[in-house]
Amino acid sequence: MIASFVRTNYASLKGPARTLALLHFLDSVGGGVFTSGSAVYFIVVAGLPAAQVGLGLSLAGLSGFVSSVLMGMAADRIGARRLLFLSLLAIGGVYCLYPAVGSLPAFCAVVGVVGALEWGSGPLFHTLIAELVPEGDRVSARAALRSVFNIGFSIGALTAAAVIGVGGSAMQALPLGNALSFLLAAGIVLRLPATSASPARTERVSRFRALKDMPFLGVIGASSLLALHSAVLMVGIPLWLVTSDDIPRSVIPVVFVLNTILVVLFQVKCAKGSETLDGSVGAARKAGLISVVACLALALGNATTAWVAGLSALTAVLLVTFAELWQSASAFGLGFGLAPEAARGEYLGAFHLHTVVQATVGPAVVSFLVIQHGSYGWLVLCLIFLTGTAAIAPAVRRARREDLAPASAR
Repeated sequence: MIASFVRTNYASLKGPARTLALLHFLDSVGGGVFTSGSAVYFIVVAGLPAAQVGLGLSLAGLSGFVSSVLMGMAADRIGARRLLFLSLLAIGGVYCLYPAVGSLPAFCAVVGVVGALEWGSGPLFHTLIAELVPEGDRVSARAALRSVFNIGFSIGALTAAAVIGVGGSAMQALPLGNALSFLLAAGIVLRLPATSASPARTERVSRFRALKDMPFLGVIGASSLLALHSAVLMVGIPLWLVTSDDIPRSVIPVVFVLNTILVVLFQVKCAKGSETLDGSVGAARKAGLISVVACLALALGNATTAWVAGLSALTAVLLVTFAELWQSASAFGLGFGLAPEAARGEYLGAFHLHTVVQATVGPAVVSFLVIQHGSYGWLVLCLIFLTGTAAIAPAVRRARREDLAPASAR
C-alpha cells in the first residue's frame, strides 16, 4: 500500500525533478531542525529577550520583499542553477555564525542576511522547475515536491525535539545542522543539468518589469489575501486554543501533526487541474470559500460549550489544511502560467511576494483580530477571504490579457 502511494504520488518526479526532490528534502530536514527549535535557541542559548527575537524575525521577513525580486532578476541574467548554488553555499556559511550571536545588532545582521537569502532562493527553485520539468508536469511536480518538503520538515522537527530534550551545548547543533543541510543541498545543485539561456532571455527588457505590471500585481494582491490561511493555521488557531478555557493546550501539537500528514497525503491530488490558469483560479476560489467556512466554525466555537468548541477547532484545522492545499496548487499554476519566458525568474520572484506578505504581515493581523476581537475577529477574516475569492478571477483575466498583448503595447 505504501509502495503504491509512493509510485502514484511521486510519479511526476522523474529525471531532474528527482534530483530537485532530493535537494528539497535535504533543505526541509535542516529547516525543520532549526525552525522548530529557533525560539528556544535564541532565548535560551543566545540569551536574547523574546521581544528582540520577534523584531529580528520580522526583519528577516522584510528583507524578503527586496531579495525575492532581485534574485529572480539575477537568475534571468546569470542562470538559476548557478545562483541557487551560490545562494545555498552562502546560507550555509551564515548559519555557522549563529553560535557567535549574543547581542541584538549581531542577531539582526545575521537573521537579516539569512532571511534575504532564504526568501530569495525560493524563486530560484521555482525557476529551475520551469526550466527542467516539462510544462504539463510542472504543477504536479511542484505539488509532489511540497509533499516531500513536509516529510523532511517533520523529520527535522522531531530531531529538534530530541536535541532540545538533551539541552545544554547540544542545542548548538540546531543552527549547525541547518548549515550542513544547505551545504549538502548546494552539492546536489551541481548534479542538475546546466540550462542555456533561450533567445528570449537575451532580449533587452525593462528593469523591474514585473513590479510595473499592474494586472500581475493584482494577482499577487488577491493571492496574498487567500494565503492568509497559513497565518490562521500557524498563529490564529494555536492562539485561540491557548486562550480558551475549555480546550486542553495539549491539542496544539496535534494541529501541526494533522496538517503535515494531510499535506503529504493530498497535496498532489489537490493540484490536479491547476495546470491551466482556469484550473488555478478554480482552486483559489475553493481555497477562499473553505477558509471562510473555517473562520465561521471558529467564531461559532467561541460562543458555545466545550465539546462544540473542540469540534469547531478540529473542523477548522481540517478545513484550513485543505484551503492550504488548494491555494498552494493555485499558486503553482498561476506562477508558472503568468511568468513570461523573457523574465521568468523576475516574475516568479515577484509572485513569491504573496508568500512573503503573508509571512510578514499575516501573523500580526491574525493575532490582533483573534486576541483583541474574538468572534468578531474571525468574521473580519471571513470578509478578507471573501475579498480574495472575488478578486482572483478578474485579476487573472486582466493579467492574461496583458500577457497576450503585443510587446509594443506594454
